[in-house]
Amino acid sequence: MATQITPTTELQAVNTMLSVIGEAPVNSITGTTTVDVSVAKNILDETSLSIQSQGWNFNTNYNYKSLSLDSDSKIPLPSNCVKIDANKSIRHINLTIRNGFLYDMEKDTDVFTSVPNSVDIVLVQQFEHLPEYARRYITMKAARRFASRFIGDTTITQLIGQDENEALVAFQQSEAQESDTNILNGDSGTFSIINRTTRRTY
Repeated sequence: MATQITPTTELQAVNTMLSVIGEAPVNSITGTTTVDVSVAKNILDETSLSIQSQGWNFNTNYNYKSLSLDSDSKIPLPSNCVKIDANKSIRHINLTIRNGFLYDMEKDTDVFTSVPNSVDIVLVQQFEHLPEYARRYITMKAARRFASRFIGDTTITQLIGQDENEALVAFQQSEAQESDTNILNGDSGTFSIINRTTRRTY
């Protein structure tokens, strides 16, 4: 009988982080927790936000068309939106996020007469909504940061760094494969994002 493998949960991720400093696993990361668990969870959240904010195939909505004007002629953005850009069809517009609303940098205003036809928007996802390759990389990167802050042992952090690098390679390969699939399927928005000059830090 084949062993059933399930995606990494937040609890499992935190327990992985605890294991690198020699702490026993816990049964819950909610409610009253120890300092170690609280710090681990915070670092996991920080790492997830940092990585996701760069915008990847799994958390970028291309040709997003669900924006609307409010009563003040502003365009509120989803609370988990961390990056937005004009789609190639309206590339002449320089858009950004300001105070939770869409902002036109060229006109220096967050007041619009109409909603842009479509935008490319990066939305931070809950950990357990991420693909496994992203969960794994975030977990290992967070584990190295956690160990560095708690014990500062260079040898241990280097060993964890090796696991992080392996997870990074898998992350890059999976992301590239998914992006290529979208291009082959004719997603011009994906193609324009991938070929735009950007700097991502892993």
